[in-house]
Amino acid sequence: MSGAAAPAAPTGARATRKVRHHAAASGLGAVRHVSASTPNAPAWTVVVVLVLVFSVGPALVGNAGVGAIGYLLPSFVAIAALILWFLASEKLVVLDHGILVGSFAPFQRPVAVPFAALDVTSVRAVVASQRTLGLLLADRGVSTASRTVLWSRRAVTFVGVAPRALRQARARGEHVDLATASAVDLWVFSARDPRRQEQVVRALGDAARAAGVPGAEHVEALALPAQPVPVSPQGADRLAIPERFRSARARQSAR
Repeated sequence: MSGAAAPAAPTGARATRKVRHHAAASGLGAVRHVSASTPNAPAWTVVVVLVLVFSVGPALVGNAGVGAIGYLLPSFVAIAALILWFLASEKLVVLDHGILVGSFAPFQRPVAVPFAALDVTSVRAVVASQRTLGLLLADRGVSTASRTVLWSRRAVTFVGVAPRALRQARARGEHVDLATASAVDLWVFSARDPRRQEQVVRALGDAARAAGVPGAEHVEALALPAQPVPVSPQGADRLAIPERFRSARARQSAR
């Protein structure tokens, strides 16, 4: 008799020790896919240019000696590396029974979102800036459900229980369900590029179907292909944002 088949290796970015630790602690099953918001080519170009401007620039314009480059350059490289490390630590991890989303940087913890706490039929691949998506919502303040980076306009969004409510329920050992939750938010995760954006959607669909989540068979059809989102009722409809959470410009009555 043959033994049980080994679980498939996670797809996407590398499943680090910290990713596996938080996945095990979440109780949502094994890691299926990892998406990391690492810098793309334009972002690296901007970083290199800024480091050179601040380190080599003073010597070129005569405000500092050429020898100053020897200590300015390593200093700015270290500062840039630290900033990028924290910004690029945003990840969305697809598990058997939900997802982990948030920062995996030191002293940070991602949020565990079981499938019961999100509407899989609201998953969308969009092309929009963080500002555009914020204009669709009634509360335009900084949201902990928005895990975005400056170098990507490619996002995967979904409607789900707000992060604070999820953390509180987890701390109390309570079951959380989107149907009964009082705090709901639009989750936004920046993908590195179009290919990885599509991979996240397909991994979510596969996991949700394997878990028997209602509506999971429609995930890819509703979410793909990625589309621009206007600040209008049509844009809010595209993201399946509940009417009560929409800004005045995105409400049906604004038509």
